[in-house]
Amino acid sequence: MRLSKLLLLVFLALQILGCTQDYKSGKELIDIAINGLPDSHLTEEERLNLGFAAIYVKYGQHPKTYIALAKAIEDERVWAASDGITIVTRHGQIVRTDGLPFSSSGVYFTKENPFEVGLLSTSEGIDYLAKRDFISAGMFGVTSHSRFSVKESSSHFVAGKERQLQKVTEYIHIPDLDFQAENHYWVEQNNNKQIVWRSEQQLGPDQPRLLLESLLPYFDDI
Repeated sequence: MRLSKLLLLVFLALQILGCTQDYKSGKELIDIAINGLPDSHLTEEERLNLGFAAIYVKYGQHPKTYIALAKAIEDERVWAASDGITIVTRHGQIVRTDGLPFSSSGVYFTKENPFEVGLLSTSEGIDYLAKRDFISAGMFGVTSHSRFSVKESSSHFVAGKERQLQKVTEYIHIPDLDFQAENHYWVEQNNNKQIVWRSEQQLGPDQPRLLLESLLPYFDDI
């Protein structure tokens, strides 16, 4: 890389980070200029001092960051970032997004909702049908087929605690879009609640995975 270009990248990194950030050394600035901003990792003290419910979000190769809970409406949780991106979840499933390509704008299960019942209670080999809207593509009422398989249990450090989580894989197929994918959810059975603490979900064709992980949970969800 030519020196003039590298200096320009370092200058841009300085502008992005500002003077109050912790990246002070030349080596760190050069690394940010070449490789981009790092993933966000809050310390336990920072997490507890947030003062609001929040989740980690990672979209494809973009850096992992965190966004806050803007509002809770019945079973829906609206997570909003300052750059206009909004993610709406219901029982851990992404049902709507705004500000992302090929945005999902609604998911409506025609009979039993497996996310409402609890993913650990799903029956293998059963098709769960849903209607999905994709407003960015002008498509509404598209039928999707989901099957679920409960996988192995493993230990994960999530939201300040080591938790034993059961992995559930969703095999989703949307024939009208010629789209199929595997989505993954890590679920904890906590008394009468099944809590999705972490997930990897793909919203549509040619889209990267969207990683969600609880950072500071909403009190009604635990």
